[in-house]
Amino acid sequence: MSSGDREKLVDELYLVHCDIFDGVSKEDFANYVVYSKANETRILIHKNMHGQSVGYCAIHFFEQELEGKQSTVIRMEAGLMRAYRGKNRNAPFVCRQVLGYRLTHPGRRVYYLGALVHPSSYMLLDKYATKVWPSAQQSSELDYGGVIGQLARLFGLTPVDPDTPGVVHVGWQTRDNDGDRRQWQASSSQAAQFYIRRNPGYIKGHGLLTLVPVTLGCVAHATGRMLLNRLSQLFAPHPHGNRG
Repeated sequence: MSSGDREKLVDELYLVHCDIFDGVSKEDFANYVVYSKANETRILIHKNMHGQSVGYCAIHFFEQELEGKQSTVIRMEAGLMRAYRGKNRNAPFVCRQVLGYRLTHPGRRVYYLGALVHPSSYMLLDKYATKVWPSAQQSSELDYGGVIGQLARLFGLTPVDPDTPGVVHVGWQTRDNDGDRRQWQASSSQAAQFYIRRNPGYIKGHGLLTLVPVTLGCVAHATGRMLLNRLSQLFAPHPHGNRG
């Protein structure tokens, strides 16, 4: 892609981004999403029926040494305009990219590292991943604090409070209204409630550092969950009845 095409892509996606998030300059957005220093970057762009961009999902593969072993850290940025949300539109793309990388790099340790700025992002990880740190189910903070602390330093992620490890300054603030926030506070999802307890400052752009070991078993589990969701949607009763 030429430099001119990249700039056009930045302009296009930043308009979408500003409809979803606040608190990030165009320059920072470009460096995160389009001009990432990752070894590999792939970007999915969602368009509506008129060909207008309404969302994006960028996935980056950073190859580096962790604890003396060849490793890869996956990072992502994603956003979808409110009118087009639902149906886990990014899941097939992410599963394909991660599975392809995992199969072609069998000897590497692979992790996903997120600085999650919204309960919905944590809920998706909790739904699709076999192991997530931190979580209500993973009680060992030693494992969580070791690798993730090293990764936080590598990526220059600054803690909000040194006494509260795992919560960092991100700046991306989801444009939720008061009604949205009340709904999340009242959510019956254990994952959402855990996230809010650990990161009540998400409304200020604070991110919860979240780590997922990406094994073939993890990818297979995520793919299976995705297929089950698609089947349940396919065979769900139609609100106006089913055609015979």
